[in-house]
Amino acid sequence: MRKWVYLGRRLALAALVLLSVSVITFFISRVVPSNPAAKWVGPHPTKEQIAAARIKLGLDKPLYAQYFMYMSDLSRGDFGVSVRTHQPIIKDLKTYLPATLELVLVGTIMALVIGIPFGVLSGAKKNSLLDHLSRLLAIAGVSMPTFWMGLLLQLFFFGKLGILPLGSRVDIATTLYHPVQQITGFYLIDSLVTGNLPAFRNTLVHLILPAFTLGTYAIGLTIRMTRSTMIEVLEEGYITAARAAGIPERTILFRLALKNAIIPTLTVVALSFVYSVTGAILVEVIFSWPGLGRYVTEAVLGVDFPVIMAVTLVVTVLYVFINLSMDLLQAFLDPRVTLG
Repeated sequence: MRKWVYLGRRLALAALVLLSVSVITFFISRVVPSNPAAKWVGPHPTKEQIAAARIKLGLDKPLYAQYFMYMSDLSRGDFGVSVRTHQPIIKDLKTYLPATLELVLVGTIMALVIGIPFGVLSGAKKNSLLDHLSRLLAIAGVSMPTFWMGLLLQLFFFGKLGILPLGSRVDIATTLYHPVQQITGFYLIDSLVTGNLPAFRNTLVHLILPAFTLGTYAIGLTIRMTRSTMIEVLEEGYITAARAAGIPERTILFRLALKNAIIPTLTVVALSFVYSVTGAILVEVIFSWPGLGRYVTEAVLGVDFPVIMAVTLVVTVLYVFINLSMDLLQAFLDPRVTLG
């Protein structure tokens, strides 16, 4: 019974957060000096055209009425229309959001695959050469600017070695001869499901550099968090007892100790996932990746507030959902955690 009360309370809090974000973004969009009606009409608009556009967009109504109209549309899954492209924003999100999520997911998987083993071994061999190298890698991953990392990788793997593409999601030849059939918007999944192996391989190759660039921050966090929690866990009594019983060190590290040390790491990685969604702007620009970052960048430059508000709400939903999921997962993995 307690878990359902906790879940209901967290869902109510999540709804309150989303409502607050919608109110803040809506009123900021109305306070910042701009003229959406003029942008809707296009270059060199007349006064009559602007007046007609204000009526069409509902800008002639009181502010509270505009907000209720916006929330009514939002409850039906309608994010409005872009004032620059005149396209429904939900249609654009279905195109750009999967591209960014695929990039972030691959970067997060890289962070787990690289960061957890390094963190475990670094914690187990404290102050060794491996520990110093792991800590150096972690510091570099956290502190190095994303755009600088991306440019260095492009210069080395594309410019020097010529083994990885410079950017984009797939190359032109794949688009022409092996186009990806859109099902989920995730090219890796869609190409694999439809048996389009050339597109799958090409998508995977194009993902390596931008995903690693985006995941370097999460890799550094994963190494540091796993190392610190492993050092604490390895000092527990049950670890000493396991070693005295002759259990292999590999089993102790990766089965007994890691089970308890992994919980804070998963929480940090989950939060860095949402951070990567918002921080993908520079990576997508550098690698010409057609994702949410480039989309919202163009919206900011064009003062396209409906798009900015939609992207803000989407990112907020992701943050709230992942934060709630990690709290529930932590309670499931660690019986010491109570759902109070």
